[in-house]
Amino acid sequence: MNGGGLRRRLLRMGRAASGAAEAGRIRFYALLAATAVAVLAVAGFLLALSSFDGRTERSATRWPQVSDTADARVLWRPTVATIGERQYDVVYIEPLTADAPLPPGLSRWPERGEAVLSPALRDAGSEVRAEYGRAVGTIAEDGLESPSEYFAYVRPTAERLDTKGMTKASGFGVPWSPPLGEHLYNFGATEFRWAYLAMVGLPAGLFVVIAARVGAAGRDRRTAVLAALGASSGARAWFTVGEAIVPVALGALAGTVLLAPVLVVDIPLPVVEFVSYTPDARAALPALLGAVLGVPLAVLAAVLLLQPPYRPGRSTRPTARKRNREWMMWLFPVALFGTVKGVDLAPYDLRLPVLAGGSVLTIALLPVVVGAVVAATGPALAKAGVARGRVGMLIAGRRLAAGARPVARLVAAVVIAIGLAAQGQIAISLFTEMSDRVHAVERQLGTSVLRVSTTLSTTHADVAAFERQLGPGTYALAVTVSSEGGRLDLVGDCAAWRELGAPCPGDRATELQRTGHAGLAQAVGLQRSVGVRMYARTGDAAETLRSSDEASLMVLAGDGRQLSLSKVHGAANTHLAMATKVGVFAMTGTLGGSGEGIAAQRWLELLSVTGVLVIVVVAGIGSVAQFIRTGRELGPVSVLTGNGRVYYAVSGWSLLAPTVFAVCAAVLVTWYVTTPLEADSGSRLSALSAVGAAGLLCASVIAWWGARTASSAGSVWRPRND
Repeated sequence: MNGGGLRRRLLRMGRAASGAAEAGRIRFYALLAATAVAVLAVAGFLLALSSFDGRTERSATRWPQVSDTADARVLWRPTVATIGERQYDVVYIEPLTADAPLPPGLSRWPERGEAVLSPALRDAGSEVRAEYGRAVGTIAEDGLESPSEYFAYVRPTAERLDTKGMTKASGFGVPWSPPLGEHLYNFGATEFRWAYLAMVGLPAGLFVVIAARVGAAGRDRRTAVLAALGASSGARAWFTVGEAIVPVALGALAGTVLLAPVLVVDIPLPVVEFVSYTPDARAALPALLGAVLGVPLAVLAAVLLLQPPYRPGRSTRPTARKRNREWMMWLFPVALFGTVKGVDLAPYDLRLPVLAGGSVLTIALLPVVVGAVVAATGPALAKAGVARGRVGMLIAGRRLAAGARPVARLVAAVVIAIGLAAQGQIAISLFTEMSDRVHAVERQLGTSVLRVSTTLSTTHADVAAFERQLGPGTYALAVTVSSEGGRLDLVGDCAAWRELGAPCPGDRATELQRTGHAGLAQAVGLQRSVGVRMYARTGDAAETLRSSDEASLMVLAGDGRQLSLSKVHGAANTHLAMATKVGVFAMTGTLGGSGEGIAAQRWLELLSVTGVLVIVVVAGIGSVAQFIRTGRELGPVSVLTGNGRVYYAVSGWSLLAPTVFAVCAAVLVTWYVTTPLEADSGSRLSALSAVGAAGLLCASVIAWWGARTASSAGSVWRPRND
């Protein structure tokens, strides 16, 4: 038989043997699912890279080509606005010539007082549409980073046009990534890549490893038999490929089918406010084709590499050689301590890669360490079982002492799930703490005290018109910051001070001690808590704005009611300046904003949930295979003991005890690895406690499920020539 014919025969033999093998059906579906998940994981990473590149390119096309010479044809100025917890860009534009180039995404120049909004911003609500004047049309997709981006072009009225505060440009489009667009308020490219690697890539890789080793004991024996019969390493490899090629091919096909829709339609992602853009997906098509073809080959390569090689020993009994994994034991402490100390020693730009890469390596090595430690306790457990006459302890001790790899495979999913979930929750709590600091004042004050920044000299009539548009009983006080810091001066007329429940302070500034306005009183108290004193004096707010470059307005209603941010912003744009900013009067007197932190928190939630869901499937498949193996091995024992309680005893010592130990080890290791994160100890303890409790519950379920499954498998056991 020639070489080609022999390989085809070996492939057919492997495919036929896979169905009759121990846990053969479970391994078939495990390899199918693992390949599909691996294809999707790699494709998701490639799509993310293409999306980042596409967004950068589209953002670069709308950045102005700055020019201070006579060829300048456009005035341009970007500002930042906020809707709820989401930040976005608003760009003010003004043509200087009749042939001024249009910004990307616009079909015509808006008239004075008109605004062109992105579709997502247009759909955000009628109040938002009215903030910048008359909303006319929408920005086309080629002028947006993504279909979900909030973005606006505004042409100010002649009265509010501030030419001195705008940039002159000859056109649009630069070859570098500009500081403008949705990417500034979203999860950064570097952070996303490392988070994706840790929370999605690691579970997908673990899935492949576990699927490849499902039913490993029976296949290892068969491989040893083939070697004893004279099969070469190449022949054994083709036989192994024959076992796995069908489920791997079907898994690649399933992953491709699930991936296809992103090439046809824009798909919104859950949790995060982001839409997968079809042009970006199509730009990644060559890389995606490479993933669809390369990932199955990589899975087959993993199946071959994870098959232990056979080396004949002194015994005539065919056995597979046990691999020496001591190097992993020594690598674990290096990864553990190197991660924590390496973050402190690494340059600032490399701290995140060091932390993410070290955490992935540490968590990946932990199951091997747990397996080795548990296996080392096997002889002592068996000895204790003999001394006490406990059959369950004896059998469990012998099983654990037989090798660390089955234990490592059993606890790997639980360990990695705890590590990923805990790190994800701790990172999320870090961003939550950051956003909570910004929004602490918002939760206390609501929108009863707002701050408005302006860019133009404002007249008394402008401020009066601004107050009239907001309704009766609404007042605007000028706010100035002292050059030494630690002091804010509020300036308003006597009528405003009386309506706010404070005595008229006079021309000389006096420190605000008490006021009948609840919101203003809270603002005074919050400022004082951070060492900032607030002073009041009588004067013209508009005159104060004109005389100080850093002055702003405090807006509040005399009755303490909550104000509409959109309404205040619209009135400020109409009567005060073309590029005003409105926000809650925060602790430092500045506008609060935490859009990037909120976006990062949501992305971490999505990625961690995705990774944990994959781990749950991995844990289920690995546990079922181990349970079937346990039932077959304990079948003769149940006959000899005459009862089925032995299954629960063995399950408790060989499944529950190792898993509980793995949970505790994972919690402790995660606590230490996450110390470089600037998260509060209480938040870390809360996250680890919740995840650890879930892990212990999972361990109990695994033990009970294992005992039931083993009992069912053992009840149908019959003696045979195995």
